[in-house]
Amino acid sequence: MSSAIDIANLFVTYVWKLHGLPKSTVSDRGPTFNAKFICHLYKRLDIKPTYSMAYHPQTDGQTERIQREAEIFIRMFGNHCQSDWVALLPLAEFALNNLKQTSTGKSPFQICYGYNPKFSVGQKSDKVVPNADEHAEFLEKGYHEVKAALSLSQERMKYFYDQRHRDKDGIQVGDKAWLSHQNISTDRPSIKLSHKKLGPYPVIEKIGLHAYKLQLPHTMRVHPVFHINLLTKFHPDPHGRDPPQPVPIVTEEGEEEYEVERILDSKWKGRGKSKKLWYLVKWKGYNKGSNSWEPVDNVGNAQEAIEEFHMEHPDAVGA
Repeated sequence: MSSAIDIANLFVTYVWKLHGLPKSTVSDRGPTFNAKFICHLYKRLDIKPTYSMAYHPQTDGQTERIQREAEIFIRMFGNHCQSDWVALLPLAEFALNNLKQTSTGKSPFQICYGYNPKFSVGQKSDKVVPNADEHAEFLEKGYHEVKAALSLSQERMKYFYDQRHRDKDGIQVGDKAWLSHQNISTDRPSIKLSHKKLGPYPVIEKIGLHAYKLQLPHTMRVHPVFHINLLTKFHPDPHGRDPPQPVPIVTEEGEEEYEVERILDSKWKGRGKSKKLWYLVKWKGYNKGSNSWEPVDNVGNAQEAIEEFHMEHPDAVGA
């Protein structure tokens, strides 16, 4: 298994030298990408790590699909003894990068360089150097085999995928959707007795064919793109009842954290050195009966709500 340092070196060798440093990355929650070395290196390089959910490898909706597609077509173009697939990998990579993606309508080459590089072998042979002819024919044959395998793998993936997946209830951007609770940590001791769905959360973008981006609370420190299998369209209750109140999300430090919807009031509490600023908080997803006074330390992640309150109430304490 590669160490965190090995992964960092691979990034330098194959990615960063060509494309520069990314603003963010999407990875699983494996030990390598959660290692202290990677976390601190990312912090120094101003790279924001986001994580797909380990229990569902399709959460990011694009990367995993490409990986599965690559695995399928590599199986197709390799010979029976599996002795030639390593030599054909560069051609496979070239073919993939030259392929138009359904999510963007362009190939990776077009996005990076503005055009699709050509790959063609001339018909004229040179009998003086037969080895050169043989190598050119190997490249031509290999490239055609890779392209054919890639086309077949796409058709096969689409057929089987369409058999198993359909847009659930026709989720659209602007709708709200429930998110499956699987492997999202809360403070509740029994997963079986917890709510099976979280939210509902606004759907803000469709990613590819089968994934959606949700507007999540900042306390849910997960990649906000989810495969449709994890989502269910929200339908308002016909009797006007509110959906179940959201459970607190457990932060990386193991502490509960609720989301602040709005600051309603402020006051000083205590005297002398113990004097502290308190805010009256409206919690997102909860009715006014759950409003509570909280010390400023408890709402440190709600700076936007605090600033909005003081802009609307410039004479309030703490301004």
